[in-house]
Amino acid sequence: MDIKILLDNLHDKLSCSVCRCTFTDPKQLPCLHSFCLQCLNGIQRTSGVHGKITCPDCTKQFQIPGSGTPNELPTSFRINSLLDVLAIKESSTANVKCGNCDKRSAQTLYCFQCCSFWCEECISAHNVIRTNKEHKTLPLKDFQDQDFEAVLKRPAFCQKELHEKEELKFFCKNCEVSICNTCAMTLHEGHGKMLLQEAANARKTRIHSLIKSLKDNLLEKQNEVEQFNQNSMEVQAQVADVKSQVKTIADQVIAIIEAKKQHVFDAVDNQGKKSLETLSQKKGEVENHVKITESAIEETESLLKRNFSTEILEFNETFDTILQGKGIQENRDTECIPLFSFTKSEKLFNVLNSEGIGNVKTVFSDSKAQQSGVKRRTSSEAIGGNKRANVRDSAVVAHLQTRRFRPVLSFGQKGESVGMLNRPWGVAVNDRDEIAVTELCNNRVSVFSSDGTHLRSFGREGKSNDEFEQPSGIAFDSHGNILVTDCKNHRVQVFDRNGQFLRKFGKHGTFDHQLSFPDGLSINGNGDIIVADKGNKLIKIFSSSGEYLRKFGGASLIEPYHCIQHGQYLIASDAGDDSIKMFDLKGNFISKFGKQGEEDGEFHGPYYLSVNKQGLLMVCDSGNHRVQVFELSGKFVTKFGSEESRRGELYCPASTASLSDGRIVVSDEHNHRIQIFDQI
Repeated sequence: MDIKILLDNLHDKLSCSVCRCTFTDPKQLPCLHSFCLQCLNGIQRTSGVHGKITCPDCTKQFQIPGSGTPNELPTSFRINSLLDVLAIKESSTANVKCGNCDKRSAQTLYCFQCCSFWCEECISAHNVIRTNKEHKTLPLKDFQDQDFEAVLKRPAFCQKELHEKEELKFFCKNCEVSICNTCAMTLHEGHGKMLLQEAANARKTRIHSLIKSLKDNLLEKQNEVEQFNQNSMEVQAQVADVKSQVKTIADQVIAIIEAKKQHVFDAVDNQGKKSLETLSQKKGEVENHVKITESAIEETESLLKRNFSTEILEFNETFDTILQGKGIQENRDTECIPLFSFTKSEKLFNVLNSEGIGNVKTVFSDSKAQQSGVKRRTSSEAIGGNKRANVRDSAVVAHLQTRRFRPVLSFGQKGESVGMLNRPWGVAVNDRDEIAVTELCNNRVSVFSSDGTHLRSFGREGKSNDEFEQPSGIAFDSHGNILVTDCKNHRVQVFDRNGQFLRKFGKHGTFDHQLSFPDGLSINGNGDIIVADKGNKLIKIFSSSGEYLRKFGGASLIEPYHCIQHGQYLIASDAGDDSIKMFDLKGNFISKFGKQGEEDGEFHGPYYLSVNKQGLLMVCDSGNHRVQVFELSGKFVTKFGSEESRRGELYCPASTASLSDGRIVVSDEHNHRIQIFDQI
């Protein structure tokens, strides 16, 4: 580690994780974690287990050699060296204790050979000793970076009582401990010994071999973790796809039921209409008889009032017949009305309750089963039903077959330096598979190879030629030139493939040849330039030289971000309406799909569009932090991405483009990176 970085982070490295204070008498466990001796004594005392101790950090338990107390644990020489460095570094604000007389003084020196502090009074005695004549001492106030490094390289001293001033120089093969000269001649007499450095070199060789093995194993585990991540993403994609299929089937079933419902409605309406017509006819007949009867009564009563005997007698023979004839009524049952009823289809309900609307089939392939350690098996379960059923029993089966995307490469991080990114927005790919990226906050265009290697950058903040105020849309023309919408400068700039300025067109305004906060940009097969004139709520089309050709939108668009031409259609993303809108080549509105929401096929701020090698429409659903994939008809196919910063996750994706091999390039705006996905 760089000495300056080390000095700036000393307190973090010298804090005991148990007491949260600066180390005192640091001891090191076999797991290489260090703690204060007093803290370790407390841990052992609390555990009640003599001769063993559990590391507070990694929870591993170790046997303590010798007497079985933490005092027998090796001293952490590295931490002791760092404690000396800390004392030297803070000597200007705190007095340092002399290693000889224990007095504290601001005027203290450090001896690099004794590895101890000396006050001004004791240093004279130190220098008088003949063996110390070659020792290097230095006042603490005069320390430089190289002097701190020398302190960190100080030798290790023996821990045995009365040997504290002796440097460890040998390694005892029998006891496997480092020893000083005195230990070698007394405590370890007759034992096999070797120089400490030789023993360390041999140990280093074994450790390097072990580390290599561990790294290989670690790499395998990391690959397993990555595989699990990819498998998890695949499962999520499959789940989403099956749910989409089930929804489609359910919608179809509902549509059929709705049609059948309407058929029943029509049938009962027809029957009701016929019954009402019959009732109306009978009612009319009765009403007619009522009128006839009323007329007969009125005429007869009039005859009786006139009281002409001759007239009454004249009709005597026929009077009763006429009167009775006019008053005859048919015997009709007015209470007789049709009774309507509906009998449900028990067969339909039985099928739905038992079979559901389909089944999910899960099959583990042999290769994936081996990778995941899962035995190969096949299972199926009815969705919406009450029993398990074999898939072949149902005519409607949702198979786990879908287009899925997995991350294969990620490059870029937030910054202003070459190769770094700050809010990458538009992306475009040329015939060399070079990836051009606009950076909103760095006000430049950066170009990378398909493996993420930075090739070149051009542009800076400003209003002059080859300067930008929030560059957004980007595209390559057939000559390899780079076209960029300069959003806040309300124009489009054109550069050659090396980033040299060629020309520009557009300025702020509402006239046909003017622009207002242009965003997305694309080029059709004729070389015409399609610009999303966001501020004017229009899509404008210009010739390759920048001459205005035509426009469309207006009432059909609220906040257009991008427009591309594919075949006989112009497809625009309308973030203001959270939808994708289709137009013919003349700009006449045809249809739209999508609405605000988080479900499949719904959007929250759709930004840029592209059509991949399979002819599928890729939509950057920025606010939902994902890319959605559709057929050109608007039918949802799949999606990938979710809100986070890990590989494969997205935070406000803005734009996509396709490499020659079909891989998808995505600008991951607020993660300040570019991600590349492969289709599987």
